[in-house]
Amino acid sequence: MRKTRDKFRYPLLTIFSFIFLLTKDKLYYLMFPPGRKYGVAFNAERARLGIALLPDTWVTNDKFSETKVWHPVNRPDSGSFRSSKVVVVKSGSIVYDGDTYLRIAGGGYEKLTIGYSYSDTSGWEYKYYNPLIATEEKNVTKYRADSILNNWGLEYK
Repeated sequence: MRKTRDKFRYPLLTIFSFIFLLTKDKLYYLMFPPGRKYGVAFNAERARLGIALLPDTWVTNDKFSETKVWHPVNRPDSGSFRSSKVVVVKSGSIVYDGDTYLRIAGGGYEKLTIGYSYSDTSGWEYKYYNPLIATEEKNVTKYRADSILNNWGLEYK
């Protein structure tokens, strides 16, 4: 009887080890999802740093990823609005928290991204994109970002 168990033990151990090696990242994020730690539960820290809060009604489809993108359930098709929050987690620690604002009008759009980098000494970054003006995002100042949001009838928070 013991020989039979030993006969199957090592092949099974090898198979389980192989499966674990292939799925360890997914297992880790299944057991310790960054979305829980850095989702709505992280809003107190966001408020302390002046980062826009994550509404508890927003959803994410990124279940097994270090990058989470939250968005409202029903996004508008036009007007000015906050469209998403992106959180990047590396090795279990948050490294970036950013918000994207859109202005959609007349078949065109503009985009403003306000982000906070936890690994950068300056912390804040502001990027503006308008396909009618440039082919890529341009860095702007906090003052310019606030002015753009104010012009769109929005404010950061």
